[in-house]
Amino acid sequence: MLMPSLPLTPDTARHLSLLRMLGPPERSTSSRWQRLAWDASSRYLLSVQNRGGTPLRWWDLHSEESAPLVAHPVSQCVGAWFLPDSQRLLSVTRRGTLQTWSVTDGKLLSSVELGGSVARGCLSSDGTRLLVTASQGRVLLWNMERDWLMWRLEDPAFLYGCALSPDGRFAAVGVAEEQDGATTRGSVRLWDARTGKLVGARTFDSQELWTVAFTPSGASLVAANSAGQLLFLDLPGLETTRIIRAPASGALQFEFNREGTLLAAGPDTSAFEVIDVREGRSVFSYSDLDDQEGSTANFSPDGRFVSWGMDDGKVGVWGVKPRP
Repeated sequence: MLMPSLPLTPDTARHLSLLRMLGPPERSTSSRWQRLAWDASSRYLLSVQNRGGTPLRWWDLHSEESAPLVAHPVSQCVGAWFLPDSQRLLSVTRRGTLQTWSVTDGKLLSSVELGGSVARGCLSSDGTRLLVTASQGRVLLWNMERDWLMWRLEDPAFLYGCALSPDGRFAAVGVAEEQDGATTRGSVRLWDARTGKLVGARTFDSQELWTVAFTPSGASLVAANSAGQLLFLDLPGLETTRIIRAPASGALQFEFNREGTLLAAGPDTSAFEVIDVREGRSVFSYSDLDDQEGSTANFSPDGRFVSWGMDDGKVGVWGVKPRP
């Protein structure tokens, strides 16, 4: 069981501490990257290991066991998400195989082919649409309710993290556009999520746009660039309204808490940070000093915990202990 934790706010997050570690150590001779996700009830937590260890695992945090509830050797798994009912889990592989699993026993429930390679993905908050990108040249939106392609488009740039807006209006992708002299330049693309029509694009003075995320209110799109900045962009014009500092090496992934007051960022290092969005500064950071691994940092939907993947394949859960 997880220990009690206070709700995370810009004030309480300064006092985060490691409450629990999940999973046995899984040694790897290569670098490791974990992508984590919580279910809507904050009971289940999953890990996708893109390199090293068991590719797909998830835990029931109501259990005292540190071993995963289910561990599957899903070949080339690149992403996974709990569906809103918390009874099913969705995974996608690099080859474009989309599968759903029973959360309670790990049974395979369905499998469908998307028709091409996949590098990144984003599931809509209602679980009805999946936005996926290939590393270069392709973006598609898949209807989860009907198992069909809503739209597909080609883009010659290098495509990184993608996002769907909370209201379902927009889809966005972070980009690195090739320039003369074997260099790249960061850009962002914004599409109408219903039709795939391009709404806007903007180029910035950085080499890459690693990832994007919409604020919980849906009022802004935030882009993380390779210069170590988080750019707040208005919608749909994509004009910069604010810039705050990201981790120095750049945020490869970031996520807001449900109130939009905190942001958890996972850079290309063995660390994560929690940032006070209002003040634009870090209030908590942690590192295990292993430069062969990295992880997303993710808030639990109930607003009490933040998770991050450790150097030996374990997953840590941080919270704020109530005062006696």
